[in-house]
Amino acid sequence: MKKFIIWYLIISILIAVAIYFMTLTLSYNQRVYDVFYELAEESVEIEDFDRFVSMQSIAYNQLSRQETDDYIVDVYLTIAQAETEYRNQFALFVLPKTDVTYATSVEDENDQTGLRVINNETSETVYETYTESSYEGAAVSYGLDLMGFYFYAFDITEDLDLEIELYDYDGVLIIEFDQLVQYETYPDLSDDFNQGISDEDLEILIDQDTYVYPKLIQNMTIFIVADILLGSIIYFIIKYKKR
Repeated sequence: MKKFIIWYLIISILIAVAIYFMTLTLSYNQRVYDVFYELAEESVEIEDFDRFVSMQSIAYNQLSRQETDDYIVDVYLTIAQAETEYRNQFALFVLPKTDVTYATSVEDENDQTGLRVINNETSETVYETYTESSYEGAAVSYGLDLMGFYFYAFDITEDLDLEIELYDYDGVLIIEFDQLVQYETYPDLSDDFNQGISDEDLEILIDQDTYVYPKLIQNMTIFIVADILLGSIIYFIIKYKKR
């Protein structure tokens, strides 16, 4: 009987540790996901993407804002980190000001929303969603259904003089404009750059005391109660059979 109790305690502790770390990880990741969409919603409400961009980047600089009767287009240069490498990413955020047609499914084959970027100096296409394999079969404007806006981002490796063409759901040109982009080397950035969100500010947004730990306490409490109940039942069954 003592051997059973010892083994049961060992197994219970191992399971408890696994549940603890699994719940902590899943709850934390879910909260980060929720914060992402909360900042997206805030961006739509205030028509400003700075906080949303700051969560995705090491540093960022809003290069310009373009407007039409139907759309706001914010242009950013961001510094992204991939392991030890820092990359320049050119990003455009498209926010409708009026009711526009958009995809309600990511598989909408009728969606012609897209981006074409041309190098003004060489007349060569730098980037085009219509030929990018990552966009194949994906309706770009579905982002409006998910977040209220959509965005494009691609890496640059040099200074560029760009012509930007944005197209809507029906393939109609939304806006065409020129944009100068200066390649930046991190951490020697120009004074126009803002730092991405700090770890401290991100933790405040995540707010583990409110959104993570209660779930952890709930799952651990359920396990402990169930574990004690199961152990008691098994104990009395074994004890009864030995009589």
